[in-house]
Amino acid sequence: MSKSHNPKTFFVMTVLMVLVAFPPVLGGQDTSDFKATVEADWDAQEKRLGRDVSSPKAIGAILFAAERLVADLSQGPDAPELSAERAAIAELKSRTADVDALADAERTGLYHDIRWVARSIALKNPLVARKRIIFMKRRRFICQMLHEYLGYYYDYEDIAGGGIYLLEWPGYSFESQHLTKNLTARGNYTTLALSYDAETIYFAFAERAEQKPDYYSDQRKCFHLYAMDADGGNIRQITHGPDDDFDPCPLPDGGLAFMSSDRGGFTRCNNPWEPLPAHTLHRLDPMLQHRRILSFHETSEWHPSVLHDGRIVYIRWDYVDRSAANFHGLWITNPDGTAAMALFGNYTMRVNACYQPKAIPNSHKLVFLAGAHHADVGGSLVVLDPYRIALDPQTGEDCFDSIEVLTPEVCFPEAPGWPGSYFHSPWPLSENYFLVSFSFEPLPGMGPNVKRDTETGLYYFDRFGNMELLYREKGISSMYPIPLEPRAMPPVVHGTVDEELGDEGEFVLTDVRKSHFPMPE
Repeated sequence: MSKSHNPKTFFVMTVLMVLVAFPPVLGGQDTSDFKATVEADWDAQEKRLGRDVSSPKAIGAILFAAERLVADLSQGPDAPELSAERAAIAELKSRTADVDALADAERTGLYHDIRWVARSIALKNPLVARKRIIFMKRRRFICQMLHEYLGYYYDYEDIAGGGIYLLEWPGYSFESQHLTKNLTARGNYTTLALSYDAETIYFAFAERAEQKPDYYSDQRKCFHLYAMDADGGNIRQITHGPDDDFDPCPLPDGGLAFMSSDRGGFTRCNNPWEPLPAHTLHRLDPMLQHRRILSFHETSEWHPSVLHDGRIVYIRWDYVDRSAANFHGLWITNPDGTAAMALFGNYTMRVNACYQPKAIPNSHKLVFLAGAHHADVGGSLVVLDPYRIALDPQTGEDCFDSIEVLTPEVCFPEAPGWPGSYFHSPWPLSENYFLVSFSFEPLPGMGPNVKRDTETGLYYFDRFGNMELLYREKGISSMYPIPLEPRAMPPVVHGTVDEELGDEGEFVLTDVRKSHFPMPE
């Protein structure tokens, strides 16, 4: 914080001492390193945007973002008490009147003062205030998303490590609790989920082989689903066998959707030296014992999540007589696998992939990541309004009137180019507020030719221009931030499959001549 002794700033400095006070449990700890890390992160954020913390442009931008945040949080019956913050913002705004005349050190101090007040405001948001967060630390195999979730590829190099952690005081301390410390096997973690009652945590883990086996060997290691109590106790393995199981997704009926290569078959990119099994949508019954294939799609699928109406949204690589690197669109299906249909992104070259979709609470909208095919998962944050989905009348392609890009500074990877930073695993709190993981480094993968893993941290993010570091550890990615609290359960969508039909089925045929463009007879 600024050390200016100008009498005009005495009030603000007094307020700042109160606003950045830490919880009583942290009262005895040295917070200097924490504050220095937060301020260094602000500096990195500005450099990412081509600015410096001492620039008038940066000061004006963060002041505007703080004012918009105060205005939004002041609305509604659960508005937090922000009178001190409003007074501090007003005084700080008066100090910006002659910002061009200030020395660089004074402008840097002013920038920090505004950011500390803005951070205090953000942490008073009822959607995040004093809420514990579970998250995953992990190291990724770097190539593309076809390899990222296959345990076999993690035996190529020594990249084991990670675990599930609990952040007790997000925004106030980086102290975390290791929940999987009793899972002592050497291996890798991927994908994280929480039950609706917040009592069970699900994740995927792949034990490492002592020596890399041949792909077709029965010694090949895979990702399998695990569960544990929210306090880290009672860790148990749910799935077994010779196939990769990942992307756990709790269902309203007590079952668990997930992605698995159990269906059999390989992707179109498969080579003898590079086996790439296709993984598609599966589910377990409420007892988590019997599995069922929900999707027999020919190529891979990813990232199932439950919509507010109880259906599953997921990503399908629709590689049928089309570009290999495009058309990873959002699809929806009933939890029994019936009525699968494209939602968005199945016919556009302007977004390569729509990853990690999540329904936004108290909204009909979704958030997803605009990502790439030839890279690991990551990209730009996008909000989709299903009510506005339409096809362009001139081209027949997906109309972009239905999407809002929250992070336009991050280009859609691979579509127009490769961004210098990226987002991952968004967790929506509302249409305005999100938990995200974020990296200041380029998206890793074969496309951008970034062959090393890049580090992500956990952040609070809002649409007003505020982004605040919650956790980061050097040398490993922190991902999948999820508030450890119960959430509303969507309705159960009852199955429509007639089991008595056995291997037979009933289907609806569509007249293909009734198309977007006239078809020849």
